[in-house]
Amino acid sequence: MQFLAFPPLDCSRPRLSRLGAVLLAFALCAFLSACKVPLYSGLSEQEANNMLGKLLEYDIDATKQADKDNYITLLVDEAQFGQAVDLLKSFGLPRPQFETIGKVFTGDGLVTSPVKEWARLNFALSQELSKMVSSIPGVVSAEVHIANPRKTTPFDEVPPPSASVLAIVNRSAVTAELVPRIRQLVAHSIENVQYEKVGVVVLPLDPPPPPTIEFVSLGGVAIRKGGEERAVLLAGGIAVFSLVLGAAAALSVGTYLRSRRKERVG
Repeated sequence: MQFLAFPPLDCSRPRLSRLGAVLLAFALCAFLSACKVPLYSGLSEQEANNMLGKLLEYDIDATKQADKDNYITLLVDEAQFGQAVDLLKSFGLPRPQFETIGKVFTGDGLVTSPVKEWARLNFALSQELSKMVSSIPGVVSAEVHIANPRKTTPFDEVPPPSASVLAIVNRSAVTAELVPRIRQLVAHSIENVQYEKVGVVVLPLDPPPPPTIEFVSLGGVAIRKGGEERAVLLAGGIAVFSLVLGAAAALSVGTYLRSRRKERVG
């Protein structure tokens, strides 16, 4: 029995190059019409995973992409961009970036006044406490403000320091122990601040309800509602790709048969 060995595809031939270029360009244009756009960039791996999980939980088409510095960019379907922004905002994502004491007191080589150093210290403490309170389970975001007046003359009557906390908390996490825990945490972190001098305001947050998945029939196939255009584009891309492969195979077979005829004639 004799087997026919087909030669490898010669993509350098003009006819195949022109045909393949046209078909591939058509397929590329079809897929680019449903491309993803950047939503947030410069994210850490943990933060990106938290945000991606929420997006996927609410049926938003999203992916993540790492750059050369290992920072993550979240990508979403262009048609769902506004929905994705509103959803993440309702969950307090991305989390605010707080300054650390090390960053606030980075040496700049300039002589600063005692008042400025005092203000920088209070700001740094506020940032550290805001980050600490935000890490409590169920707290979406938190801001801590410290009122710590300073004597300007020896005869000043300085009121005792105090602190105020504004916390946005998931309603399911609002318990009777939450406010006392926050007050105790802040009071023990600031010098000379009494427990009674810490004011806490809690704003409950109701997350959006989970999406209801609806299906529609497209050509006898059940497809999730809102994904009809994407399904058509995907089917078109597969069809174009099949045409490219078929045309390449046909040209390869034709080239082989012509070369065999030349050999026989010769």
